Amino acid sequence: MRNWMELKLIDLVKKMEEDNPDLVYFEQGSFNMKPVYRKRSNVLHMELALPKLLPFQVWHVFCMRLAKITRCKTEVYLTVENSDTSILEVSEYIQHFVSLHPTLRIFQDSLPSLEKKYLIYHIANETDRDIAIQNKHLLEEFLKNCGFQLAITVEEMKVSVKIPTVKMKEEAPKPTQVYEEKKAYSFKPKKKKGLDGYVPFSIHDISEECHDIRIHGKIFDSEVRTLRNGKDIQTLWIADDDDAIIMKRFERGSITKEVLNEIGAGDCVVAYGRVEFDSYSRELVFMPDVIQKVPEVKRVDEAEEKRVELHVHTKLSEMDGVCDISEYIKTANEWGWDAIALTDHRVVQAFPTAQTVVDGINKKRETPMKILYGVEMNMVDPMLQIVRNGDDTELEKGTYCVFDLETTGLSSRFDHIIEFGGQIMKDRTCIKSLQLFVKPPIALSAFTTELTNISEENMKNAKPFAECVDEILEFIGDSILVAHNASFDYGFLNAELERIGRKPLMNPVIDTLDLARSMMDRKGYRLGNLARQYGIRYDEDVAHRADYDAEVLAQVFMHMLNDLKHIKTLKQLQDMQDPDCFNKVRDKHVTILAKNMAGLKELFELITLSHTEYLSYNRKSTANVVAEPRIIRKEIEKRRMNGNLLIGSSCVNGEVFDMAQTRSEKELAEVMQFYDYIEIQPLANYRFLVERNSIVDEARLKEILMSIVEKAEEMGKIVVATSDAHYVHPNEKLIRDIYINSQAIGGMRHALYIYNQERRRKFKSPDQHLRTTDEMLKEYAWLGQQRAYDMVIKNTKAIADQIEVIRPVKDALYPPDIEGSDQKLREICFENAHKKYGPVLPDIVEKRLNRELDSIIGAGYYVVYYISHLLVKKSLDDGYLVGSRGSVGSSFVATMSEITEVNPLAPHYVCPKCHYVKFFTDGSVLNGYDLPDIECPNCGETIRGDGHDIPFETFLGFEGDKVPDIDLNFSGDYQPNAHAYTKEVFGEDHVYRAGTIGTVAEKTAFGYVKGYEEEMGIEGSMRNAQILRLAKGCEGVKRTTGQHPGGIVVVPLDLDVHDFTPVQYPANDPYAEWKTTHFDFHQIHDNILKFDILGHVDPTAMKMLERMSGIDVTTIPMNDPETMSIFSKVDALKIDTSKNTEETGAAGLPEFGTPFVRGILELTRPTTFDELLKISGLSHGTDVWLGNAKDLIDDGICTLKSVIGCRDDIMVYLLHKGLRPKLAFTIMESVRKGKGLKDEWIPEMKENGVEDWYIESCKKIKYMFPKAHAVAYVMMAIRIAWFKVHEPQYYYCMFFSIRCDAYDIETMIKGEQSIRKKMQEIDFKLHDNAQKKDVTKKDKDTYNTLELALEMTLRGYYFANIDLMRSASRDFIVDPERPNYIIPPFTSIDGLGESVADTVVEARKNGAFLSKEDLQRRTALSGTLIKKLESMGVLEGLQEENQMSLF
Repeated sequence: MRNWMELKLIDLVKKMEEDNPDLVYFEQGSFNMKPVYRKRSNVLHMELALPKLLPFQVWHVFCMRLAKITRCKTEVYLTVENSDTSILEVSEYIQHFVSLHPTLRIFQDSLPSLEKKYLIYHIANETDRDIAIQNKHLLEEFLKNCGFQLAITVEEMKVSVKIPTVKMKEEAPKPTQVYEEKKAYSFKPKKKKGLDGYVPFSIHDISEECHDIRIHGKIFDSEVRTLRNGKDIQTLWIADDDDAIIMKRFERGSITKEVLNEIGAGDCVVAYGRVEFDSYSRELVFMPDVIQKVPEVKRVDEAEEKRVELHVHTKLSEMDGVCDISEYIKTANEWGWDAIALTDHRVVQAFPTAQTVVDGINKKRETPMKILYGVEMNMVDPMLQIVRNGDDTELEKGTYCVFDLETTGLSSRFDHIIEFGGQIMKDRTCIKSLQLFVKPPIALSAFTTELTNISEENMKNAKPFAECVDEILEFIGDSILVAHNASFDYGFLNAELERIGRKPLMNPVIDTLDLARSMMDRKGYRLGNLARQYGIRYDEDVAHRADYDAEVLAQVFMHMLNDLKHIKTLKQLQDMQDPDCFNKVRDKHVTILAKNMAGLKELFELITLSHTEYLSYNRKSTANVVAEPRIIRKEIEKRRMNGNLLIGSSCVNGEVFDMAQTRSEKELAEVMQFYDYIEIQPLANYRFLVERNSIVDEARLKEILMSIVEKAEEMGKIVVATSDAHYVHPNEKLIRDIYINSQAIGGMRHALYIYNQERRRKFKSPDQHLRTTDEMLKEYAWLGQQRAYDMVIKNTKAIADQIEVIRPVKDALYPPDIEGSDQKLREICFENAHKKYGPVLPDIVEKRLNRELDSIIGAGYYVVYYISHLLVKKSLDDGYLVGSRGSVGSSFVATMSEITEVNPLAPHYVCPKCHYVKFFTDGSVLNGYDLPDIECPNCGETIRGDGHDIPFETFLGFEGDKVPDIDLNFSGDYQPNAHAYTKEVFGEDHVYRAGTIGTVAEKTAFGYVKGYEEEMGIEGSMRNAQILRLAKGCEGVKRTTGQHPGGIVVVPLDLDVHDFTPVQYPANDPYAEWKTTHFDFHQIHDNILKFDILGHVDPTAMKMLERMSGIDVTTIPMNDPETMSIFSKVDALKIDTSKNTEETGAAGLPEFGTPFVRGILELTRPTTFDELLKISGLSHGTDVWLGNAKDLIDDGICTLKSVIGCRDDIMVYLLHKGLRPKLAFTIMESVRKGKGLKDEWIPEMKENGVEDWYIESCKKIKYMFPKAHAVAYVMMAIRIAWFKVHEPQYYYCMFFSIRCDAYDIETMIKGEQSIRKKMQEIDFKLHDNAQKKDVTKKDKDTYNTLELALEMTLRGYYFANIDLMRSASRDFIVDPERPNYIIPPFTSIDGLGESVADTVVEARKNGAFLSKEDLQRRTALSGTLIKKLESMGVLEGLQEENQMSLF
């Protein structure tokens, strides 16, 4: 900016734009004074002298461009020699003034007259006139700053006064007049130069209202809303690399709905228009005049020979990587790469997606792309080096030199000792001490002085190390050395000795850091932590001085010796290893790539070990455990011997870089020996170490990296250049910055997070995007052209060439096998078929059974059925009913093997006694449960109908080749038993819970962005559009792992789980009962079988009703008229209709009790089982009822009986119409998946008499429910409905015990009027706009509960009060003395939990409670709960305290 002050005005204008057409206006201009920049407010003040006024457009563009190139707000004040003007010229300036002051529209709405140096407004309305008078000084000042010399007067408009008119013909048309049409959005420039007048702006530079600018960016979200007038408003969210803004367009004139829809998410555009303050969203928005689609400018890799990237982190690198693997692979493909590695932190969960994406890409490539599958693990050396050079010296007899060093830095190779402090300890006493400053060969840095308080002043009289070394060695003598983190102090001392040609010290050394790790479990092991543990004062202000630290350490060590009485010698001290010490030592990052399929399995084994056996966590805590997967070096070494793995040195957190930075060449060479290839990243990846003062400057950084390269070349190690990419493109860096500054689960912080607020807000995180070949060659140019080529291209390709094509996910299903289970399944099915249908099976039964069994056994799925049979049988034997979910009820084999109660055969009668059978196969009967009971024509036995007419194809596909998905609903109480039973059958090493991956959701993502604003002190500075853009970028990043609620994965007995996936604990919780698959189960769904053993409330309800009533629920009829009637009316409930507003009795019934389904019931009034099935399908499908079946019924086109309800209805209906079976199945599959109908199917459907309305209905459907699932649901609903009608007291006990999420038990006990009043209060809130947002989920759940409580009271059943001696812990029970009353449990009281309730039940077994004091003493009831019970009248008659008895 200082340079511009030396510029002439004309030079400044030229600088703004080449060939600037406005130059002519500024040629005679000059600066009145040098521009002034006010830093605090970021304002540039500029005063110019010009010969005459500027046309508005010239002035406006000048101000815009000035603001853009200076990146600050501008104040431009003009003085002109000739200020003559016209009303048209001045009106354009006034229009701009009003755009800045929207409340002062009166100056634009009233046309002024111009008389000499006066601008005169004539305003009739008194209020408007007052506004103008009060604010005219603002307009005067604005015009003065623009060069006008005008005074403004405001006068009353008299009717008789002739309003002056202005002649327009003499004025040349101004460019701005063309733009007047912008508001109508009809401006379409005929020539390109019409758009050239718009000033290019980056979005970030938009800070106030402005006109005629253009922006370039990508639309990342869009929304179209229809206004009340029927017109649309489109909102577009547009972003460039740095910022985002909202654009708004209205349907108006030539901007039709179609034109609006031409632009949407994903489009790159240039938008021309203006920025206005939007009063609706209360922020600046861009109002476009013209939007042009333009091609997206993408980064390209133009190098002839491409590199290979060997180090990439995706969204599955927990809270660190921010791009999906698909984005990396697609970018690599666009850049013409042949391979890319996948190396997430600690996990391999992106492998399946990578395989899928690359398979798709390779279909279009001549040379297939190869994925190099790997991982970056946290490796540890678990052996604690408590003692070096140990011997048999007894601890109590030793002489100890406890010492500490202060140095110029962390590197024993590049840095120097500046202070030695030590104490000689003998018999627990300090016998001498030494403190020496040591003069280093370099000046002290400010950071060193700040950290140690050692200054150049201290160095004045200090000697170099070579001159004071003898004094130090003499002080040490033969003592046992003691240091905290001895690898640093002892290593540094020896490095200094070697540097001056002296022998290294070989004294025994005790490292109190590793000793502390062995002796105790604590979060931190720094000297200050240990001192405080032993009650030793540690002054942080004096710390980091060698003599002080040595003195404190001596005291700490003496306390440690007190705790080590059982250890006699130094050798025994070294043997004092803690098996859990891998938890406590520092980890090192290591990259591991699989070379082949055998290597992949070994990699999976390492992932499992790191997530199970070597999971690092605090063993003292069992709740909210935060664990980190680690791997010990020995496990890697054991597997790498087979030659199937490649080991890389990883990143800045790897041990090779650490050794090069801090230790000697010899130690670097020892460490490097372990690795197959050495990684070097771009300088940008390491620069933060310079900023944090870990490395003195960039020259030192280069020296460190060069030492790694040279040592590797000397040792014959291959050196590769890797990006260590955490995102694909540079513009995604900010999203990672958000995660660097976010807290992970358990409060964990990112390794790059800086706790010091001031330093954090200045810190620039490393640039870690995926770099092109040329970008990488440029990054390593400092190493020389040939070296850069070798590391970037030649060597990375050499690594890739060592790796075979690997497929992590298998291409086939591997079901488990149980010997003979195919034959056992066949025998079970036929045995049960004969029991039901007689010794000679009807043809329809035998054919269906054989067809299904042949298909199931032929595809190898028989074991799934057999295991399901065993699971259901065990549950039934243990007294728990099982419900089936999904389409398993489509299989007659499932029915005959007792997996499901649903019978998929055509409707039929079968006599349980003589096996008389009659089938209805012509479609005349839709459901067997709707058949009336009849007497058997052969033996007179009562026969009930059965059969739901469900084709087998809906379960296993037309060719019987779909993977069977058997979902079983066990009672929630019984589910753990069913899970455990799978371990009995297959063995613990072959069953696992199906794993899931939890990612950051939209709401959490917004929280992270807001958190970032707070961390960086920029609250309120981001536009809402930018917050949305960043939140969208944050979505989908892995946050944790979990498990499917009921999915159990079974590994074949002849295979190992690592043939499919690694395993881990859910959420890395080592206390979890089950291990899960490491891969999200959905990604390996087609390779390994999953049993869905779900917990559900319905079987629990059945068990409870059976227990209370003694009725076997399987005997309940499905065609009981009274039960069926409550789905269409309330008569059977015998309710007081004068007080009841409900039209059906469905409230409180599973699947039918929601307001939505009750609405369908009221409209359709179903009376049959088939119609209930239809309703179940309609309510669970998407676009099946609303906008489809509902309209057809409302318009009288068809009835509930004929609409499409479930997916199977389509196939059955089309078969009855005469369509080919394969086509009927194909149509059903297409419709149920929301794909509609293909044009070629429709003629054949019409030829077979399929109605037009049916065809149109099929086209609208997006998802359909399986009929078998609906049958299972409706059967449960009818059983519960039967109890509601015939045994209401048991029904309500069950409902309030297990189907309620919230109670207001006091209101419920008080009865009808209180219940109504409370419901009205909640209902009023729900419908009152002011209070709607305050309604909680608990309020809504309470309303649902009260609805049933009201119904119960209207039926003559009531709630008794809670009874100390009779209430159960958690279940409502029937009052044995008053059968129409039910007694609430203790847990129905807010805040009274199950464990507390159990103490009351347990305590009363030992006798009645004598007083309130006795009640509180014998139970876990708190004082608050006692008061609550007292207020409810539960403790009536109980005295406050026990009365003393004298007899």
